Amino acid sequence: MSQSTDQKVSWQQLSSALNMAELGATPSECHGVICGLICGGINVEDNSWSGAFNDLMNDGLGLPIDLKNLLKTLFDASVNEFVSGEYQVKLLLNEGNTLSDTALSLTQWSESFMAGFAIGNESKKKLTKEITEALGDLGQISQLDTEIEDDEESERAFEEISEYVRLSAILCFSEFGQKPEPVKDKKNLH
Repeated sequence: MSQSTDQKVSWQQLSSALNMAELGATPSECHGVICGLICGGINVEDNSWSGAFNDLMNDGLGLPIDLKNLLKTLFDASVNEFVSGEYQVKLLLNEGNTLSDTALSLTQWSESFMAGFAIGNESKKKLTKEITEALGDLGQISQLDTEIEDDEESERAFEEISEYVRLSAILCFSEFGQKPEPVKDKKNLH
């Protein structure tokens, strides 16, 4: 199932690294872009995601090594979640003080996912009707009003929307995502 890493990156851990690097992005935006790149079909083995990420999130400028390493860990963990085929993909959201905080991070994740997907779909493969609808829905979700009440009904609605976003990403990966090549046995037969 897992390839090189099972490490997880927390929202707070990435937030601290982004603040130290003075990168004006949230962890949810970074994870959305990374997942969009993966689901759009970027090569997950050649590190090309890093340049695409820098172009989108940092005007093409390089990142501090600590942040770059943390983002690489997040990328690898995200690839593993998608590739496992076990629907274990988790959105990196701010599960902070209020439901509004979490909803805001979901809108940021959704918008960033679409940007990453557009860049990741370098082959410009034709979108199926289902993918077109899912991306359209993500566009609407990215525009949702995030000032919501912290009550049971709002919590339930939020859970349904976030699950739809998660499943939409999995659908995109199933259509466009590239799976890593299996590691070949290094034994030579004579």
